[in-house]
Amino acid sequence: MADTPKTKQRPTGERMGILRRLRAEIVFSGESLRINGRGMLFGLLTGLVVGGCGSAFVHLLALAEQLRNETQWAALLLPVVGLLIVWMYKKGGIRTAGGTDLIIQAARGEQPVSRVLAPVIFLSTLLTHAFGGSAGREGAALQLGGSLAELIRKALRIDGSFEDLAIMCGMSAGFSAVFGNQISAVIFALEISCVGMLPLGALFPCVISSITAGTVARYLGVRGVSYFLTASTPNALFYGRVLVLGVACGLLSILVCYTFSGVRTGLERLFPNPYPRVIIGGAAVVLLTLGLDTKLYLGTGQVLIDEAIRQGSAAPEDVVWKLLFTALTLGAGCKGGEIVPSFAMGASFGCVLGPLLGLPAPYAAAVGMVSLFCGVTNCPLTALVLGFEVFSFCNPGGFLVGVAASFLVSGYGGLYSKQKFAFSKVSDPTGTLHEEERYFEPKQ
Repeated sequence: MADTPKTKQRPTGERMGILRRLRAEIVFSGESLRINGRGMLFGLLTGLVVGGCGSAFVHLLALAEQLRNETQWAALLLPVVGLLIVWMYKKGGIRTAGGTDLIIQAARGEQPVSRVLAPVIFLSTLLTHAFGGSAGREGAALQLGGSLAELIRKALRIDGSFEDLAIMCGMSAGFSAVFGNQISAVIFALEISCVGMLPLGALFPCVISSITAGTVARYLGVRGVSYFLTASTPNALFYGRVLVLGVACGLLSILVCYTFSGVRTGLERLFPNPYPRVIIGGAAVVLLTLGLDTKLYLGTGQVLIDEAIRQGSAAPEDVVWKLLFTALTLGAGCKGGEIVPSFAMGASFGCVLGPLLGLPAPYAAAVGMVSLFCGVTNCPLTALVLGFEVFSFCNPGGFLVGVAASFLVSGYGGLYSKQKFAFSKVSDPTGTLHEEERYFEPKQ
């Protein structure tokens, strides 16, 4: 009778090793739940507060735009209102040139956030929009959210080591409440401060903060923007056309960023005192508005976006005028942001160039919008997710190609001078990691 084969057993030492690793994993999971439980509660509270304030900001911004568009006199007062904005920043001891860069540095623990930043950026952005400035609203969203989150952290007497996570929670909540894009809000908060490195330890609290703020905003009547496009046939020729459009948007992003920084630097050199600077810059915006006899280029540029994507209508000069109006407004010292105007420029640019390449104008406008956003912010993941979220996954491969091409050719400059890069934008045999300096800041 043959011997019954014996069951092969693991050595005792190996079994004990597996048990120790299993125990270590369970202990880590418990500790992670404990720590992230605190982050979840903080994200929830931040989302409630920032969601409410962001909703109020959106509704007041609509009233500000109504005042500007429905009166003849409001858009003429930008130089006077600019004086008030500069005075508020001086009085509050806030660096006027910092803007979103202050929040980016705070997210890395490099810069404290002023206690009065939230009310000052809230009011100054509303004044800019009500009285004829050309600016976005994401600067206010990020700074408002980050500042409020830091105030909450201090009020709860949470340790200063929690500051970077608190700031990212606030940025997620602010972006979600004002724009209505909850997924993009989380990715943007994680990606913006250091390109190529995502602090995933902050993912769960930022998700809670973004979802909560977006839910509060929707409950209070704020609706995010979404579009429905007609799909193009995704073949090799289609991707080649989108590739050309993405490269063009990347090159345009260089022009946009250098125009913003060049106008700001030029005005600062010509008028070192911020009060004459804001008068001259504001007056230039007023004169351009009167000369062109249109208010189309004032405000965020949402009208340009809607015309390009919904109607497939745009003019080549729309990009130039929107760029100049926004550069003068922000360079003079008025407040707002650059992202929504960049959306408008990208959508108009894509709408004009797309048909020349054989692409449908609305789809090309959509790809141009997110591709230019990627180029000026150096945030390809956010741009890609934003394209999917806003345009309901219509031909997602086209957005992927456009964003990747724009990111590749846009260089290391951007809207935010304090943004850092952990990796090279190009691949070579030596690898993508910068060995000489782990993180580096782009040259301005």
